[in-house]
This record gives sequence, C-alpha cells and structure tokens, in this order.
Amino acid sequence: ELSLQYELNQEKQKLEQYSSHLEELVKERTKELSISEKWHRSIFDNATDGIIVLDKNGIIVNVNKKACELHGFERDALIGVNISLLEVKEENQTLNERLTQILNGASLVYETEHFRKDGEKVLLEVSSNRIEIEGQKYIQSFYRDITEKKKMQEQLMHSQKMESVGVLAGGIAHNFNNILTAILGYSELLLEFSDLDETSKQRVRNIESSARKAGVMVSKLLSFARREPHEVLPLNLNDVVNDSVKLFEGVLNKRIGLKINLSNINPIIDGDPNQLEQVIMNLMVNSKDAMPEGGLISIKTSVLEVDKSDIQNTLAYIKPGKYALLTISDTGCGIPKAIINKIFDPFFTTKEKNRGTGLGLASVYGIVKDHQGYISVQSELDKGTTFDIYLPISETSVIKIGKPEPISVEGNENILVVDDDRDVLNYIKDILETHGYSVMPANNSLTAIDLFKNFSSKISLVITDIVMPLLEGSDLVKHLREIKPDIKIIVVSGYRDEKIVKDTSIINVFLRKPFESIELLTSVRRLLDIDKRKLPLY
Repeated sequence: ELSLQYELNQEKQKLEQYSSHLEELVKERTKELSISEKWHRSIFDNATDGIIVLDKNGIIVNVNKKACELHGFERDALIGVNISLLEVKEENQTLNERLTQILNGASLVYETEHFRKDGEKVLLEVSSNRIEIEGQKYIQSFYRDITEKKKMQEQLMHSQKMESVGVLAGGIAHNFNNILTAILGYSELLLEFSDLDETSKQRVRNIESSARKAGVMVSKLLSFARREPHEVLPLNLNDVVNDSVKLFEGVLNKRIGLKINLSNINPIIDGDPNQLEQVIMNLMVNSKDAMPEGGLISIKTSVLEVDKSDIQNTLAYIKPGKYALLTISDTGCGIPKAIINKIFDPFFTTKEKNRGTGLGLASVYGIVKDHQGYISVQSELDKGTTFDIYLPISETSVIKIGKPEPISVEGNENILVVDDDRDVLNYIKDILETHGYSVMPANNSLTAIDLFKNFSSKISLVITDIVMPLLEGSDLVKHLREIKPDIKIIVVSGYRDEKIVKDTSIINVFLRKPFESIELLTSVRRLLDIDKRKLPLY
C-alpha cells in the first residue's frame, strides 16, 4: 500500500512538472505570437505604400495608415466599403474584370484613379495579388501615388516634343528667310533704281509689304525654335512691363481693366527688350481676346529664390537660383484641360479662321526658353488664366545704349560674298555693286576658300551664310581666319549659331535674314571704316 502511494505521488509530481512546462511553452508561444503580430502590424501600418485588403466581393476588410492618407479617410470609414466607390467612374468598367483575374491567381500591376474624401482625384499605381487566410481568398493591393511622377513625365514628353518641333520649325524658317531676303531685296532695288510709274511702284510696295508680314511670321516661328537672333542686355523687367503697357493701352476697350503691381526690388535680368515686349504683348492680347464681355488683366513682377524644396513640390524643371517672376493673369473664359498642353504648339489656335496664326504662344515659349527661363500656365474654365514666367536674375547693372549716327554707305572695296542660295547671293551682289563695291560671288564654301586663297590680299571683307552644304559657314570662317587672321567678316543667316554669334573673335557682325539693304550697307561701311576713323561698331 505504501509502495502504491509512493508511485502515485511520483506520477503526480511528473504531471505537475509537465503541466508547468506546458504553461511555460504556451506563455512563450503566446508572447512570440504577440511579438510577431506587432511586427506584422508595424510593417503593415508603416509601409511607404498604401495597402488595402479586399474580400472576394471587393469589400475592404483591412487598410494601413498610408492607404488612409492617400484617400483622406479614417480607417473606420474605409472598412466595409466596396472598392468601386473609390474608383473614378471610367475605371469601374474594368474593375470587376481585374478582381476576377486576381482571384483566379493572376498578379496584376496597373494604373487607376481614385477619389479622395475632398473630391480630388489621385492617380495610383497598383500591384495586386491573391492571398489565402483560413481557406478564404482575399485580394491584397499595394497603392502608390504617381500623380506628380505622371506630371513630370508629361512635362518631359512635352518638352521633348517641343524641341523636335522647334528643330523642324527652324529649318523651315531658314528656307523661308532666304526666299524673303531676295523678295525684299529686289523690291527695294526696283523702287530705288528703276523708272517705274507710280502704279507699278505701288505694286512693288505691296509685294514688299506682304514679304515683311511673312517675315514677321517667320520671326515668330524662329522665336519658338529658339533661333531668333537677339541682343542680350541687362535690363529692368519693370521698365519692359511699363513700356509694353503703354503700347497695349491703346488697344484696350473700356470694359477691360488693367492692374499693375511691380516689385519694389528691381528685377534686373539679361534679355532682349524687344523680344520680352513681344512676350508681354502676346499674353496681354490673348487675355483681351479671352474677355469679349470685359474683365481684368493683372500684371505683377516679383523677385524670388527657388530652392530644392520648390523644385520637388511644384517647379519640377527649374534650376535652383534667384529669379524675376512675371505673372500675367486674366478673368476670361479659361482654357479647357483637354487642350492646355497644346497651347504652345506652333500653329495651334482656338481663334476663328483668319483671326490668329497660332504662333503667338509658340513664340512666347521659344523666347522664354531662349532667355534661360521657364513658363507655366494655370487655367480654370469661366474663371481665368494665369501665366507665370521665371527669368534668371542678372548680376550686371542696367546700361543705356545710344543710337548710331548715320553714315555714307558708298564704297569701292573688294568683298567676297558666300551663300548657297543663288537668289540671295545675286541680291547681295547687286546691292553692293550698285553702291560702288566690287563683289566676288561664291555659292559654296569650297569655292569661297579657293577665291580667298588666290585674292586674300585684295579682299577687304567677307559676307557669308551659316547653313550651307559641303562646309558649314562656321567652318568656313575658321578657314578664312587661318589664311588671314584680321579679315573682317559679316555673317548673315535666318537663325543664329550661338558659338559664332557670341564669339567676336570669329565674326564681327551678325545680320538676320531677311534684312533691309540699308542694314547691310551700313554694317559693311562701319566695319570697313572701324580702323580708319575709329567708328563704334553697332
């Protein structure tokens, strides 16, 4: 009996020890599960992407903090809601198809738009797959906000498109300028050196007038292509605004008000005042046309510093630095979202036929880019449009330039003229010869080099185009300088080669086609006389 009692006590102790061990194991496992759950919950809630878990019917059963932030809702407001209520209507058509594919085992990556609590739309990149919990199928999706990324991609694509169109526009404009140079030039010669009756002279003047109008259009096309020659000077943007407003006030009707707010800190920039006036005038005219029933045009200048945080948030393509900001806004009809990305395209216009060329905003875009600046537009239908133009602040003081004194344009020197367009070549030859000069014409660079090698001692001046076959004008200039370093050179072209135009050691004068004969003759005479009478070169 004692032996039996002893055995029972032994077994009881074993059972108690085993029970205690089991309790420890359960506590340990419970603790591990609790820690694991906290880890998973922490990872789930602190993920940088939004996470939404749906049941097989599309009902939200779980969301993390980021998903709540993306949609602007609290967690409790999203749980139990069908995901279709968040989807933009256009996306709902494909939602059920996606859910079915994912539940059948497919993993999908796609883009969609959701509504936020405030009614705004957010563009999302979604990665979805099926998961199983306790035998039940669920859909787990990761959401990433790509709204800004998409905007930057669109801006980049738009910029690349504009660059490509600009190259094409520049080439077309160059060819037109050659044609217009000959038309304008021979019109001037006919008027100056022929005995035409008054009726015939008026017809020539009409030809000349039409050619000048075409020249203005080509100039706008070149401005868009960023190949319009211009003189960069340090200037006060406030002065440019005031000068532009004086010109514009004459075309304003009484129903349109004008509000000017200029910066107290003078916004000094490097620019061409004529081209910047063109920018301001084009934008003001557009504003006026957008308000046929009247309204308000506001023009404001300011100076601001753009830093990296601005670039990351709103000004994606602006380099950090100090800028003059020109803001022109109106209370007009606004621009539809469907076309706002097209407004800077050449020949795009919403105006009635024969009321616009579609080159105004294209030239604005080109001029701003050519001034190392940036332009953005915001618009809302029936409320108005705002253009913001950012121009880099200059470190140079404003200078005033006087007008050159008129001089005699006659001469008897030998001049080498190089242009692959025979009409332009013959016109320049004719205009120079009618004023006493001797001309050696060459219709390509290789012929010009041969002539220059043989007659360099007699040639006082070279007039050459830039864009030519066989050998570019820029390379021709370098060859001529090697033969005769002090040779005087005038470059004439429909658009500029920045490296040549800015390097006064390579050329002396640049003239844009189409030019008037007096411009050419004055430049020739001043350049030839610069050593003789120490005349200033303009």
